[in-house]
Amino acid sequence: MIVFDIGNTDTVIGFFKEEQCINTLRVRSLKNESPVFFEYRILDFMLENNLRKEEFRYAVISSVVPILTPYFVRFCEKFLELNPFVVKPAHAGFLKINIDMPEELGSDLYVNALAALDIFKTDCVIVDFGTALTFTVVKSEGVIEGVTILPGIKTALKSLFANTSLLPEVKLEKPETVIGKNSMHAIRAGVLYGYEGAIVRLLEKIKAEIERPVKVLATGGLSAVLTDLAPQFDKIDIDLTIKGLLLYGKKSIDKTS
Repeated sequence: MIVFDIGNTDTVIGFFKEEQCINTLRVRSLKNESPVFFEYRILDFMLENNLRKEEFRYAVISSVVPILTPYFVRFCEKFLELNPFVVKPAHAGFLKINIDMPEELGSDLYVNALAALDIFKTDCVIVDFGTALTFTVVKSEGVIEGVTILPGIKTALKSLFANTSLLPEVKLEKPETVIGKNSMHAIRAGVLYGYEGAIVRLLEKIKAEIERPVKVLATGGLSAVLTDLAPQFDKIDIDLTIKGLLLYGKKSIDKTS
């Protein structure tokens, strides 16, 4: 199976053989590029890694960038000769979505919830460190209870740089002290210690509202940046979304067979 996680910043393509992810490709989700840009990158990667189209019998696409979705549907149809499953949370039927407008739920959050529930089989919270920092609450009965969202760490930094011309861009490395001695130190301290505190507090509030024991799972490319948060998580899995897409694909196959 081949899966596509089309995010606001990057698109991650996972190549699976049975249950095993044998390779991944990360491509920038450039909205001003043509389909050919993505097709070339994927085909070149497959050629370099000896991944033949005949090896893949199914394809699954999750997208939070509607303008790019048809590009990857076209790739599957044209080059892989597959009709992909496109994740549509409100119509999937694998989890109940207990929010006001189920069609607003991101497909990435849906498959994250699917994977986390498969791992823990109990109430859980998925903290996804992406373009947005999201907290998705899933009940053991197979219900997505809701989501908490704030700007992702890199998104907050970019906003700061865009609106403050004198501030330099900084690396995501947490300083030893919270009181900054120069601009870079001050920004790193404020953003990284600030987000650390926000995550701890939000998890406390979420757990208090659920009023039941929960497992907490962290995912996303930046999940390893705030190392002091590790005790807050029962598991860290940066590949959770593509694992969720594999599971979505398997359930969709069962549903249609």
